[in-house]
Amino acid sequence: MTTEENLDSVNEDKNWKAIREENKTLKEKLEGFEVAKKEQVFKQAGFDTTVGLGKAISQVYKGDMEVESLQTFAKEEYGVEVGQQDGIREQIQESQPKLDAIDRNSVSEVYGDDLVDAINNSANPKDSIRLKLAAIEEAKANSK
Repeated sequence: MTTEENLDSVNEDKNWKAIREENKTLKEKLEGFEVAKKEQVFKQAGFDTTVGLGKAISQVYKGDMEVESLQTFAKEEYGVEVGQQDGIREQIQESQPKLDAIDRNSVSEVYGDDLVDAINNSANPKDSIRLKLAAIEEAKANSK
């Protein structure tokens, strides 16, 4: 009976369910800290983990969470140096006005959706030609 009494007293002293719950909570906190540290290191290294190359590297990188290690990994594995993402962003920003100009000058913007739909839906060639001529006249009037 003494061994049973000893086991009962050990079980009463240690609430295993509470210990498991605490362990689970601590693991979740640790994971949160690790994610925050990873985000911070990537940001300091000059990578955005939500898009592009920064996202790809963040999914693959398993090394030390230090800025120098991350930059070395990116250079060795991808041939990318810090600041290249900024160059890509600048290129996109320079291209945006061109894209906006193309969008402004598109057929549906100049002539309106109704006229374009009418041209596309006309079954009679005469009506189609008439609508296209009207579109040309409207474009001339808009360009003045």
